[in-house]
Amino acid sequence: MSNERGETTPLLPSTAEPSPSRQPEDTPEQAVGVDIVPTAMDKAALASVLIGAALVLGVSWFLVFSGDLKAMGWFAVHPPMQSLAITAFLLGITPLQPPASNSNIKSTRFKSHQTIMLGIALPVLAIGSAAMIYNKYLHGAKHFTSWHAKFGLVTVIWVLTQATIGAATVWYGGKAFGGPNNAKKVYKYHRLSGYLLVTLMLITIHLAGIHSDWANGRGHKNLRILAYYIGLPLIWIGILLRSRPSKMKFL
Repeated sequence: MSNERGETTPLLPSTAEPSPSRQPEDTPEQAVGVDIVPTAMDKAALASVLIGAALVLGVSWFLVFSGDLKAMGWFAVHPPMQSLAITAFLLGITPLQPPASNSNIKSTRFKSHQTIMLGIALPVLAIGSAAMIYNKYLHGAKHFTSWHAKFGLVTVIWVLTQATIGAATVWYGGKAFGGPNNAKKVYKYHRLSGYLLVTLMLITIHLAGIHSDWANGRGHKNLRILAYYIGLPLIWIGILLRSRPSKMKFL
Protein backbone atom coordinates (compact mmCIF):
# COMPACT_ATOMS: atom_id res chain seq x y z
CA MET A 1 0.00 0.00 0.00
CA SER A 2 1.36 3.25 -0.94
CA ASN A 3 0.47 6.63 -2.34
CA GLU A 4 1.00 7.73 -5.93
CA ARG A 5 2.23 10.91 -7.43
CA GLY A 6 -0.18 10.57 -10.28
CA GLU A 7 -1.10 8.43 -13.25
CA THR A 8 2.05 9.40 -15.17
CA THR A 9 4.52 8.54 -12.40
CA PRO A 10 6.17 5.08 -12.30
CA LEU A 11 5.29 2.93 -9.30
CA LEU A 12 8.91 2.35 -8.40
CA PRO A 13 10.66 5.56 -9.44
CA SER A 14 13.99 5.57 -11.19
CA THR A 15 16.95 6.85 -9.24
CA ALA A 16 18.37 8.50 -12.35
CA GLU A 17 18.93 12.23 -12.23
CA PRO A 18 16.34 14.30 -14.10
CA SER A 19 17.54 15.80 -17.37
CA PRO A 20 17.93 19.57 -17.56
CA SER A 21 15.00 19.79 -19.98
CA ARG A 22 12.73 18.25 -17.34
CA GLN A 23 13.83 20.41 -14.44
CA PRO A 24 11.44 23.35 -14.98
CA GLU A 25 8.49 20.96 -15.02
CA ASP A 26 9.59 19.00 -11.95
CA THR A 27 10.56 21.90 -9.70
CA PRO A 28 7.10 23.40 -9.04
CA GLU A 29 5.66 19.95 -8.27
CA GLN A 30 8.43 19.10 -5.85
CA ALA A 31 7.87 22.42 -4.13
CA VAL A 32 4.44 21.29 -2.93
CA GLY A 33 5.27 20.84 0.73
CA VAL A 34 2.23 18.70 1.54
CA ASP A 35 3.59 15.89 -0.65
CA ILE A 36 7.14 15.98 0.74
CA VAL A 37 7.09 17.27 4.32
CA PRO A 38 4.55 15.83 6.78
CA THR A 39 2.05 18.42 7.97
CA ALA A 40 1.18 18.97 11.62
CA MET A 41 -1.90 16.81 11.04
CA ASP A 42 0.27 14.03 9.58
CA LYS A 43 2.52 14.09 12.64
CA ALA A 44 -0.43 14.03 15.04
CA ALA A 45 -1.98 11.18 13.07
CA LEU A 46 1.28 9.20 13.19
CA ALA A 47 1.40 9.70 16.94
CA SER A 48 -2.16 8.38 17.11
CA VAL A 49 -1.15 5.25 15.19
CA LEU A 50 1.93 4.63 17.35
CA ILE A 51 0.09 5.17 20.65
CA GLY A 52 -2.74 2.90 19.57
CA ALA A 53 -0.33 0.19 18.39
CA ALA A 54 1.64 0.39 21.65
CA LEU A 55 -1.56 -0.05 23.67
CA VAL A 56 -2.75 -3.03 21.63
CA LEU A 57 0.64 -4.73 21.51
CA GLY A 58 1.42 -4.08 25.18
CA VAL A 59 -1.93 -5.28 26.53
CA SER A 60 -2.00 -8.31 24.23
CA TRP A 61 1.42 -9.42 25.41
CA PHE A 62 0.56 -8.69 29.05
CA LEU A 63 -2.56 -10.85 28.90
CA VAL A 64 -0.47 -13.79 27.71
CA PHE A 65 2.75 -13.46 29.70
CA SER A 66 1.02 -12.66 32.99
CA GLY A 67 -0.84 -15.96 32.74
CA ASP A 68 0.08 -19.63 32.96
CA LEU A 69 2.09 -20.21 29.78
CA LYS A 70 2.35 -23.93 30.35
CA ALA A 71 -1.41 -24.30 30.59
CA MET A 72 -1.90 -22.21 27.45
CA GLY A 73 0.40 -24.44 25.42
CA TRP A 74 0.85 -23.47 21.79
CA PHE A 75 -1.98 -20.96 22.11
CA ALA A 76 0.45 -18.72 24.01
CA VAL A 77 2.28 -18.09 20.73
CA HIS A 78 -0.82 -16.87 18.89
CA PRO A 79 -1.78 -13.49 20.51
CA PRO A 80 1.78 -12.14 20.81
CA MET A 81 2.72 -13.06 17.24
CA GLN A 82 -0.52 -11.81 15.67
CA SER A 83 -0.41 -8.49 17.54
CA LEU A 84 3.27 -8.12 16.59
CA ALA A 85 2.47 -8.91 12.94
CA ILE A 86 -0.27 -6.31 12.78
CA THR A 87 2.04 -3.76 14.41
CA ALA A 88 4.59 -4.55 11.69
CA PHE A 89 1.93 -4.07 9.00
CA LEU A 90 1.13 -0.64 10.43
CA LEU A 91 4.81 0.30 10.54
CA GLY A 92 5.14 -0.90 6.96
CA ILE A 93 2.44 1.50 5.85
CA THR A 94 3.79 4.60 7.58
CA PRO A 95 6.91 5.13 5.39
CA LEU A 96 4.59 5.79 2.44
CA GLN A 97 2.46 8.33 4.28
CA PRO A 98 2.36 11.11 3.23
CA PRO A 99 3.51 10.59 -0.37
CA ALA A 100 6.86 11.94 -1.47
CA SER A 101 7.39 13.63 -4.84
CA ASN A 102 11.17 13.20 -4.82
CA SER A 103 11.93 9.94 -6.66
CA ASN A 104 14.90 8.97 -4.46
CA ILE A 105 12.90 9.44 -1.27
CA LYS A 106 9.94 7.57 -2.72
CA SER A 107 12.14 4.65 -3.77
CA THR A 108 13.76 4.43 -0.32
CA ARG A 109 10.42 4.50 1.43
CA PHE A 110 9.04 1.85 -0.89
CA LYS A 111 11.97 -0.46 -0.13
CA SER A 112 11.32 0.02 3.60
CA HIS A 113 7.66 -0.83 3.01
CA GLN A 114 8.53 -4.08 1.23
CA THR A 115 11.21 -5.09 3.74
CA ILE A 116 8.88 -4.71 6.72
CA MET A 117 5.89 -6.34 5.03
CA LEU A 118 7.68 -9.31 3.46
CA GLY A 119 10.55 -9.70 5.92
CA ILE A 120 8.74 -9.21 9.24
CA ALA A 121 4.94 -8.94 9.07
CA LEU A 122 4.19 -11.96 6.86
CA PRO A 123 6.57 -14.43 8.59
CA VAL A 124 5.37 -13.41 12.06
CA LEU A 125 1.72 -13.68 10.98
CA ALA A 126 2.43 -17.16 9.60
CA ILE A 127 3.98 -18.26 12.91
CA GLY A 128 1.03 -16.97 14.93
CA SER A 129 -1.52 -18.60 12.62
CA ALA A 130 0.32 -21.94 12.51
CA ALA A 131 0.58 -22.02 16.31
CA MET A 132 -3.19 -21.63 16.67
CA ILE A 133 -3.92 -24.31 14.05
CA TYR A 134 -1.49 -26.71 15.73
CA ASN A 135 -2.98 -26.01 19.15
CA LYS A 136 -6.44 -26.85 17.83
CA TYR A 137 -5.06 -30.04 16.28
CA LEU A 138 -3.46 -31.16 19.54
CA HIS A 139 -6.75 -30.75 21.40
CA GLY A 140 -8.95 -32.16 18.67
CA ALA A 141 -10.91 -28.90 18.60
CA LYS A 142 -12.94 -27.62 15.67
CA HIS A 143 -11.50 -24.79 13.62
CA PHE A 144 -13.10 -21.45 12.75
CA THR A 145 -16.10 -21.72 15.08
CA SER A 146 -16.02 -18.13 16.42
CA TRP A 147 -16.42 -14.83 14.58
CA HIS A 148 -12.84 -13.98 15.54
CA ALA A 149 -11.57 -17.17 13.91
CA LYS A 150 -13.66 -16.64 10.77
CA PHE A 151 -12.52 -13.04 10.41
CA GLY A 152 -8.97 -14.20 11.09
CA LEU A 153 -9.14 -16.74 8.27
CA VAL A 154 -10.42 -14.11 5.83
CA THR A 155 -7.67 -11.74 7.01
CA VAL A 156 -4.86 -14.25 6.40
CA ILE A 157 -6.16 -15.13 2.92
CA TRP A 158 -6.54 -11.43 2.11
CA VAL A 159 -3.03 -10.64 3.36
CA LEU A 160 -1.50 -13.30 1.12
CA THR A 161 -3.50 -12.07 -1.87
CA GLN A 162 -2.61 -8.47 -1.09
CA ALA A 163 1.10 -9.24 -0.88
CA THR A 164 1.07 -11.24 -4.11
CA ILE A 165 -0.73 -8.57 -6.12
CA GLY A 166 1.33 -5.77 -4.62
CA ALA A 167 4.57 -7.51 -5.50
CA ALA A 168 3.34 -8.32 -9.01
CA THR A 169 2.58 -4.67 -9.74
CA VAL A 170 6.14 -3.52 -9.07
CA TRP A 171 8.49 -6.45 -9.60
CA TYR A 172 9.98 -6.83 -13.09
CA GLY A 173 8.28 -3.68 -14.29
CA GLY A 174 4.79 -5.03 -13.70
CA LYS A 175 5.15 -7.74 -16.35
CA ALA A 176 2.56 -9.88 -14.59
CA PHE A 177 -0.07 -7.33 -15.62
CA GLY A 178 1.29 -6.63 -19.08
CA GLY A 179 3.59 -3.74 -18.28
CA PRO A 180 3.87 -0.66 -16.04
CA ASN A 181 0.79 1.15 -17.35
CA ASN A 182 -1.56 -1.70 -16.53
CA ALA A 183 0.28 -2.34 -13.27
CA LYS A 184 -0.33 1.25 -12.16
CA LYS A 185 -4.05 0.83 -12.71
CA VAL A 186 -4.03 -2.27 -10.53
CA TYR A 187 -1.75 -0.69 -7.94
CA LYS A 188 -4.20 1.98 -6.84
CA TYR A 189 -6.73 -0.75 -6.08
CA HIS A 190 -4.00 -2.52 -4.14
CA ARG A 191 -3.70 0.60 -1.99
CA LEU A 192 -7.46 0.80 -1.41
CA SER A 193 -7.55 -2.91 -0.62
CA GLY A 194 -4.77 -2.39 1.90
CA TYR A 195 -6.71 0.21 3.85
CA LEU A 196 -9.78 -2.03 3.89
CA LEU A 197 -7.57 -4.89 5.04
CA VAL A 198 -6.25 -2.85 7.97
CA THR A 199 -9.85 -2.18 8.99
CA LEU A 200 -10.59 -5.92 8.92
CA MET A 201 -7.46 -6.61 10.97
CA LEU A 202 -8.55 -4.15 13.65
CA ILE A 203 -12.04 -5.65 13.81
CA THR A 204 -10.50 -9.11 14.18
CA ILE A 205 -8.31 -7.93 17.08
CA HIS A 206 -11.33 -6.32 18.74
CA LEU A 207 -13.27 -9.59 18.56
CA ALA A 208 -10.35 -11.42 20.16
CA GLY A 209 -9.56 -8.90 22.88
CA ILE A 210 -13.11 -8.12 23.97
CA HIS A 211 -15.38 -11.01 23.01
CA SER A 212 -13.29 -14.20 23.06
CA ASP A 213 -13.72 -16.66 25.91
CA TRP A 214 -9.98 -16.64 26.58
CA ALA A 215 -9.77 -12.86 26.92
CA ASN A 216 -12.81 -12.70 29.17
CA GLY A 217 -11.30 -15.47 31.27
CA ARG A 218 -8.11 -13.47 31.70
CA GLY A 219 -10.00 -10.51 33.16
CA HIS A 220 -8.20 -7.13 33.23
CA LYS A 221 -11.31 -5.49 31.80
CA ASN A 222 -10.05 -1.92 32.11
CA LEU A 223 -6.82 -2.71 30.31
CA ARG A 224 -8.71 -4.47 27.53
CA ILE A 225 -11.05 -1.50 27.15
CA LEU A 226 -8.03 0.79 26.93
CA ALA A 227 -6.42 -1.31 24.20
CA TYR A 228 -9.36 -2.58 22.17
CA TYR A 229 -11.89 0.22 22.56
CA ILE A 230 -9.46 3.16 22.55
CA GLY A 231 -6.21 1.92 21.03
CA LEU A 232 -7.78 0.36 17.93
CA PRO A 233 -9.76 3.49 16.94
CA LEU A 234 -6.61 5.58 17.45
CA ILE A 235 -4.85 3.37 14.91
CA TRP A 236 -7.68 3.49 12.37
CA ILE A 237 -8.16 7.26 12.60
CA GLY A 238 -4.42 7.91 12.33
CA ILE A 239 -4.00 5.71 9.25
CA LEU A 240 -7.07 7.26 7.61
CA LEU A 241 -5.89 10.84 8.19
CA ARG A 242 -2.54 10.08 6.52
CA SER A 243 -3.97 8.15 3.56
CA ARG A 244 -4.36 10.92 0.90
CA PRO A 245 -7.36 9.30 -0.94
CA SER A 246 -7.12 11.91 -3.74
CA LYS A 247 -3.84 10.35 -4.88
CA MET A 248 -5.57 7.14 -5.94
CA LYS A 249 -7.53 8.93 -8.71
CA PHE A 250 -10.41 6.50 -9.17
CA LEU A 251 -12.48 9.02 -11.07
